[in-house]
Amino acid sequence: MEQNIKRPSQFLHLTETFRAIYELLKGLWFMKNFQFSNLGKGQPVLVVPGLMSTDLSTGLLRKFLNKLGYQASGWQMGRNLGRLESLPILIDKVQEMSNLHQQKVILIGWSMGGIFAREIAKTHPQFVKQLITIGSPFANITAPNNAKWVYDLLNKGVEIDPVFEAQLPKPAAVKTLALYSKQDGIVPWQACMEIEDNTHKNQEVKSSHFGMGANKSVLKAVYDELRN
Repeated sequence: MEQNIKRPSQFLHLTETFRAIYELLKGLWFMKNFQFSNLGKGQPVLVVPGLMSTDLSTGLLRKFLNKLGYQASGWQMGRNLGRLESLPILIDKVQEMSNLHQQKVILIGWSMGGIFAREIAKTHPQFVKQLITIGSPFANITAPNNAKWVYDLLNKGVEIDPVFEAQLPKPAAVKTLALYSKQDGIVPWQACMEIEDNTHKNQEVKSSHFGMGANKSVLKAVYDELRN
């Protein structure tokens, strides 16, 4: 993706936590007043958290999915440190879920978790029904952002395979929705978008990066995508 991408503004970056708290409150209110139905009918969903996050961060999103009749699971691997060694374990987990439910798995990944989920959908589409990424900078992981220092600290001395990095923007051969926010204070929104076609589409949401797991517009976008 050849773009002159700029780092998210310092204002957006510094207000991330405050905005996320407000979005959590709005998300809880949205869920309280939402008219739930058995949309999922037991379909399995795997939700992968972002860098430095755990399944706790996706708890509200998974609760929302479960109340819609899906069987939503966290990745159950502790804190996401952004390490590629997690991928084979996640692939095994997706295969086990698919075999257990006798159907393909819906993958939802937030930030770094979306990059992981997307790679699974690319390499093992036989186990994946569809994919939703939330604020995941797969299109350009080297674009200026406010998270690289955290990744570098957690993975000191570890170099990403240039071949692996070069193929990251390549889309998965499954139905995909990429959610991005121009209010994201961590990663540039332009790096979170698919090249659109009949299988892959993008949708803007109004959210901070930290608040995406509970943001009303994200929950609504996920619901709309799953029911279509």
